[in-house]
Amino acid sequence: MAAERFELRDVEWTLPRAALVVLSFVSAAIHLALATTTSNHVFAVLGLGLLAGFIVYFTNFWSAVLYLVGAIYISVMTIVWVLDGAPMLTLGLVDKVVQAGLFVLFVYLLFEESGTGGEAEASEGDG
Repeated sequence: MAAERFELRDVEWTLPRAALVVLSFVSAAIHLALATTTSNHVFAVLGLGLLAGFIVYFTNFWSAVLYLVGAIYISVMTIVWVLDGAPMLTLGLVDKVVQAGLFVLFVYLLFEESGTGGEAEASEGDG
């Protein structure tokens, strides 16, 4: 099995896709800024994970199932933040609002791009 060549893909820009890109970049920037100001490498790992998804989004390696991976990643980040005692509360809350938006967009785009959003309506009209 030959490896697929790395190529940039054409993205059909819609408001949800643009918001997804912007919010993921904002959350990554928050985490990378925290990594540099606190010297906590965990923030760097989390921020780089978000940036990796940001980069993969523009390549031919992107698949709709990765929206699910993103939603899980964001959820785990939020759970870990809460279990850690919600450090840096104000900035953490700002980031969690951004991540809540990301979660909603991940789920919305997962259903939109996987084609399951309108199948129930289409099958009702057939019967």
